[in-house]
Amino acid sequence: MEDIKTRRNGFDQLGNLYPKAAEVNISQDNIAGINCFWFIPENETSKNITIFLHGGAFAVGSIHSHASMISHFSQKLQRRILFIDYALAPENPFPAGLNNVIQVYKEVIKTHPDYETSLIGDSAGAGLIVSSIGEMLKQNIQLPEKVVFISPWISLQLNNPSIESNRDIDPILSPEYLRQAAADYSGKTPLEISSPENVLIDQFPPVLILVSTNEILLDDSVNFYNRIKPIQDHAVLNIYENQTHVWPLANIYSEASQKALDEVKEFLISGEIKIL
Repeated sequence: MEDIKTRRNGFDQLGNLYPKAAEVNISQDNIAGINCFWFIPENETSKNITIFLHGGAFAVGSIHSHASMISHFSQKLQRRILFIDYALAPENPFPAGLNNVIQVYKEVIKTHPDYETSLIGDSAGAGLIVSSIGEMLKQNIQLPEKVVFISPWISLQLNNPSIESNRDIDPILSPEYLRQAAADYSGKTPLEISSPENVLIDQFPPVLILVSTNEILLDDSVNFYNRIKPIQDHAVLNIYENQTHVWPLANIYSEASQKALDEVKEFLISGEIKIL
C-alpha cells in the first residue's frame, strides 16, 4: 500500500488537469488558527461567502488538488469562496477536521455579519458538511443559507446496495479503499458516531445534491435526500447519467460539468432548480 505522502502527492496532480480560471484571485489566510485560501473574482459585487470543503476520503486533498476546480466555481458564481485546509486523517482522526470547520465557520459569520454564507462540499467534504450542521445545531450556531453536495460520501458504514451494485462501473472508488479510509478517519471513535449519516438533524438548510448513476456512493445521495426532504422543501436531488465521482474535478469543460456549474449557480441564487 502506498504511504500517505505518496497518495497525497498523487491526488494533488488532479489540480493540473486544466488551468485555473483567469479572472479569480487566490490568496492565503489564517482564520481561527486554520490555514485557508480565498478565491475572489475580479469583479465581485455580491455580499456572499461560499465555504468549500474538499473531498479526498478525509485523508488526501488540498489546495493543490482543488484550486483549479474551485476557481471555476468562483468565476461562475461571481462570489468569493473560502477553502478550508482542514486536518486530515490518519494523523488527525475524527473529530479534528470537523472541529477545524466549525472554528472557521464561526469566525467567518462573526467577522462577516452582513454576508450570506453557504457551503459546498464534494465527496468526504459533503459528509463533513452534514457533520458540521449537526454540530451547529448542538451548539446553537446560525446555519448556512444553502448547501451543495457533489458526489457526497455520507455513510461511512458502507452498507448501501450501490456499494456493490455499482462496483464494476465506478472507475474511481472501491469499497475496500473507502472501508480503510473510514477506519482511518474514525480512529478510536466508533463508526456509528463518526459517520455523518448518524448525525441528529431536525432541521437542515436548502440543499442541492448532485451525483451520478455510476457511483458506488449513489445511494448515499438518494438516502440523504429522502431523509431531508420531509424537513426541507427546498431539497433537490439531481442524478446525472454515466459520470464519474466528482466529475467537475476531472474536466470542468465537459457538458455535464458545465451543467453542474449552472445548476449550482441557479440554486445558490434562487434556491430552486428548474430540471428539464
